Amino acid sequence: MVFIKISGRFQAQVSTLTGSGSIGNYNTHALAQVVQNGKVYEVPVLTGNSFKHWHSYYLASVYQDMGGTMLNDLSKAGIGLRGYTVDSTFSNLIPPNSESEAILDLCNDIHGFLIPNTQIKRDSLVKFSFAIPILDDVNLETASRFAVTHNRVVPPNVKEAGQGSQMMVFKQEYSTASYGFSVSVNLAWVLKPLFEEEEKLLEAYKGYLEKEKNEIEKELINEKKLRIKSAVLALLNLISGFGSKQARALPIERIEEIIVVISNRQIPNAVNGAYPDYFNKSIDQIKAFTLNVRNTSTDVYCYGIKAQSDEAEKNDIKSSFKINTVNDLSTMFDNLLKRIDELLKTKGG
Repeated sequence: MVFIKISGRFQAQVSTLTGSGSIGNYNTHALAQVVQNGKVYEVPVLTGNSFKHWHSYYLASVYQDMGGTMLNDLSKAGIGLRGYTVDSTFSNLIPPNSESEAILDLCNDIHGFLIPNTQIKRDSLVKFSFAIPILDDVNLETASRFAVTHNRVVPPNVKEAGQGSQMMVFKQEYSTASYGFSVSVNLAWVLKPLFEEEEKLLEAYKGYLEKEKNEIEKELINEKKLRIKSAVLALLNLISGFGSKQARALPIERIEEIIVVISNRQIPNAVNGAYPDYFNKSIDQIKAFTLNVRNTSTDVYCYGIKAQSDEAEKNDIKSSFKINTVNDLSTMFDNLLKRIDELLKTKGG
């Protein structure tokens, strides 16, 4: 089984991480209130829902690039409207009759769905926190939200007779700050129904592929591996490409530091990167769980956290809890994918 917890920090300059609506010609940035040392700050944020949307978008893209085909037209187009069968098209949206039928579609499987009329639902396997400015007095004081004036030309077909070209002026809010975030990825339930017997999944898969049961079981194993790797690689795209209003302001973003924890058990979440001591606190609670729950094996990969490099040298080769420091994201994700392959080969993987 594969469980992944992520926490980290990024810097964003002049970006609209999440839009929150408009007042006339004024488009606003999402805001939230945080408390630090007894003082309330109103700060720009990236919502967990927005984070989740962008992961779903990149998930579908990576999955197709790796040869995946089991997703409907909505998923292929990056439209976050889930709850339709894998063979649904724009002109023929088909509601599923069961959870097993629904999760044949990639995005239904990983990101969940709810169909109120038939009470069919699935919880998301990928969960995101808000990204909020790092909880440091200086950073909270300097986190900025401001408006920039834009304009667009009014098309000729809406001009009044005798008038020349017009400009429509509007204002868009942007933000600049250093942010912390956290992610929980439960990949143990990929292509497994949460509320039905697995036999129903085999039946649904057989009906879709029109193959024999022994062939279906092999296909399921390969499809599961493909979906898990796609979900992880989508995170790499995600941490360098999120935010709204990208046509006018491609986000100026950079990952500062990140920890990725992978385990064969449902370990505690990593402490959000917004906290100054998030690394030490994350290590403390996840290590405590790993060493006290039998047959738990956990690996931690750290990028950009140089102050903790000595911890990696203390690892015992036989230890069930290992900390690995890496100098680049390529090495981090290469190691992560190798560890996923190892976990998938174990019993129950």
